[in-house]
Order: sequence, then C-alpha cells, then structure tokens
Amino acid sequence: MNVVLASIDCLRPDALDSRFLDGQKTKGSFYDTCIVQAPFTSPSHTSMLTGQNPHNHGVRWLIDYHTDATTLPEVLSEQGYNTAAFIGGYPLPTGNLDEGFDTFEHITSIKDWKEGRQEFGPANVLVNRAINWLDEHEGEDNFVFLHFFDLHFTLRSEFGKRERPEFDENHIYKNVEQYIGRQKRRYYEEAEFVGRQLEVLHELVDIDTTVITGDHGSKMPGEHGYPWVYDSKGNRVGSQFRAVELYDNIIRVPLMFTGDAFSDQTVHKQVRSIDIVPTLLDALDVEHDSVDGISLLDGELPEFAYSETYHGQLTKENKLTHKMNENYDFGWNELDSLVSIRSNDWKLICTANGDLEPVELYNIAQDPGEHRNCLDEQQDVAEEYFDKLTSLIGDDDQRYATADEVDSEVRQHLEDLGYI
Repeated sequence: MNVVLASIDCLRPDALDSRFLDGQKTKGSFYDTCIVQAPFTSPSHTSMLTGQNPHNHGVRWLIDYHTDATTLPEVLSEQGYNTAAFIGGYPLPTGNLDEGFDTFEHITSIKDWKEGRQEFGPANVLVNRAINWLDEHEGEDNFVFLHFFDLHFTLRSEFGKRERPEFDENHIYKNVEQYIGRQKRRYYEEAEFVGRQLEVLHELVDIDTTVITGDHGSKMPGEHGYPWVYDSKGNRVGSQFRAVELYDNIIRVPLMFTGDAFSDQTVHKQVRSIDIVPTLLDALDVEHDSVDGISLLDGELPEFAYSETYHGQLTKENKLTHKMNENYDFGWNELDSLVSIRSNDWKLICTANGDLEPVELYNIAQDPGEHRNCLDEQQDVAEEYFDKLTSLIGDDDQRYATADEVDSEVRQHLEDLGYI
C-alpha cells in the first residue's frame, strides 16, 4: 500500500485549477475550509503531523523547534510502513520532525534569490525522488510526505527586475503599491506546476491513499491591506504578507482525501489540520492515541478551530512591557501576538501580548471576507467565544513568554523568505 501526504506551502482554496487538483476534488472527500493551527511552516506542519494544537505539541516558532509529540510517520513505522519525506524548503528541516522518517531529504537544487524562495527543491525534483523511492519499495507498505515550496513567494517577487523600494525609518517598504500584481500571477502559475507534478506521480505509481493540503495560505492584492500589516490599534507596522495575521486568507486551506475509504463529497463546513492524523489513521485501520483532532471519516465535524501566531515574539524581553531590541527592527517590532477561535458562524481574534484581549470579531457566515469587525455590537458572542478560547488553551503561558534571539544568518534567511 502506498500512502502520500502532500503539503503545498501557501496553498489557498482558489489555487486548485490544474487538471489533477481540480479532479481530486470529485474523487474523494474535499473540504474547502480547513483551518490551520498556525499560519507559518514549522508549527503548522507539526500540528498536521501530530494531530495536536501548538500548546500541546510545543512548537510555536519557525526554527530550531522540538516536539515530543508522537508523529504520523512514527505511528506508521510501528505498523511496518516504510516512511520517507522529501522537503522543498526552509525552515521545516531545522527541527526534529525528521526523527519519524526512515528517509528525510531536504532538497535544495534551485537557487532562487530573486523571488525569495532561496535554495529550494522544485516540485518535479521532489516527485522524481518520491517515484524512485516508491519503486525501490514496490509491494511494501509505504508512507511518503511531500512538502512543496514552489508557491512560497515573498514580496521580492513583486519587484521583478526593477529596483527594490526604499525602507522608511521603521524599515517598512515605501511606495510598494506600484509593484503589486506580479506575485499573484506567479503564484497561480506555480500552483498549476505543482498540480502537474502530482499528476505525474499518480500516473507512474499506484497510490492507494492521497492527502493534499497546505500549511497556510497567502495574502493577495486587495486583501486586508496587502502587503501591509497593521497592529491592533490600526497602525501600519510592517510590509509582510504572511505569518503575522489570523484572517482566513492566511489560515484557511483546502484539504482533500482520496482512496477507497473516502466517499465522494464536498464539504463547506470547517475542519482543521489536526483532523488529518486521526482521519488518515482511521482510514488505514490503525489505532492511535488520543489527539486534539477528530476523525472525519464518518462525517463528524469539529465545532471550533484554534489558531495562533506568536511571530513577533523573537526576543528574550517580554513584549508586553518591552519593545523589541532595536537591532531586530525589521518593521515588526510592534507586531501583536494573536490567538483565535473560529466556528462556521463566528471568529474571535485576541491579542496575546500578555493577558488575552479581544480585538476583532467577525460573522464568518455573513461576512466571509472579514470586512466588518462586530466586536462592539456583539459583546455576548465575544464573551461566549472568549470563554471557549480560554478554556481551550488552559494554562498555556506562551503569551507571557518570548522565543530566544536569532542570529544574523537566521534573521537573513527569515527576511528573505518574507517572514520578517
């Protein structure tokens, strides 16, 4: 049996126009609203591969991360599966998710500094490695995890051959509006390319079960002030367009399951990344320990989805009482840490710069674009969701803590990739 889990970094639900990806929607269970538990790579993938929320698996930041949680490849290894991962981009390989795989390859065959993907492995190379590996283990039980990085453009992709805009005194790009547009076109071109490579994989190898999803989405022109980032007081504090907000364009991704265990259906109600592990193991008839997610196989759906971003907490100082070190002033030194709880009807977003403070409430059912903040006029709803949120996270103290400082080389990596 061959099982493939493909994570397409930055995948939005509107990026499924390739023949293969569009066809997958009708060949199994398609969920157009899968909510990720963190809007950036490492914590989101840890939730995807453990079925746990970040406050339980312990990964809250991008680099040098560690989790003691049991991962999907570890469970499958105990069941006799061969396990392999082919990783297309930084920073996923900087943590310990490799420990569950027999083979773990971070492929860096392309140098792409112009559009900000740095050294990465394009989809065709990852798929080629997966095909060869599966051929070597033909007739055995195999699990392959693919992390595609092709869609992970940064603001650099807007500039093209033109000169990069200047920074203002807060290290925020000036007059970047004149460049907006190119990244969107490139994004959908690469989504088509990834879809074609996945089609090749399925043409050349018999895949019994396939899961396709993303670790987070990506802002596009016209969405929530793209590419600008605003703090909870409405001040423009940065020019990044991922990892620092909890709007649906960042935390909503598609999720597709295909295989004999999955009925043909399209579901518009929300599910979560943490539901992937229990659903897949249920489909493979593999017992597993209790996780935060639930199995979707029999039609049960989660009522609430939790998401967080502690992206701004990069120094040893507590952000509640100290500004970030001036040496790290990349325009995000006033960035809020955020947590949210979402249902099919409402989403509550709270700042987490210490004690949680509700700042935004959206009626998702009536306002899917999250244009109208209903916090002041829907206090009863806000209080109900705040109580559910605080009950969910319990005594998690991340909102009072910050991550260690990062060195200059890592800071450069993260800036190049659009994270800072």
